[in-house]
Amino acid sequence: MSVKIKGLNDLQRNLEKMERKAKSMGGSNSVPFTELFDSKFMKKNTKFSSIQQFVDKSEFDFSNMESINEHDLDNYVKKNTKFNSWDSMKGEAAQLWTAKQLGF
Repeated sequence: MSVKIKGLNDLQRNLEKMERKAKSMGGSNSVPFTELFDSKFMKKNTKFSSIQQFVDKSEFDFSNMESINEHDLDNYVKKNTKFNSWDSMKGEAAQLWTAKQLGF
């Protein structure tokens, strides 16, 4: 007598697909701002509907991140988002982007 459980094959295929995606994402990844900070993320977490609006309303040159004073950027982020720092905003966006890439 055997018992057939429906869905396990699909689960296994999905897990294998996620594993392949995770392996392909290994190492460093360069993700455009518009993809990392998509409109859904921006609308939910900031006063802006796009990363372009966020950048345009700031006084910073985002094309040269090294030129930006970290303290000033963190203050801008605090005033205009739900985050306390640029690093926390990037971190949340990166986690969401990664989960999306893995199919969650």
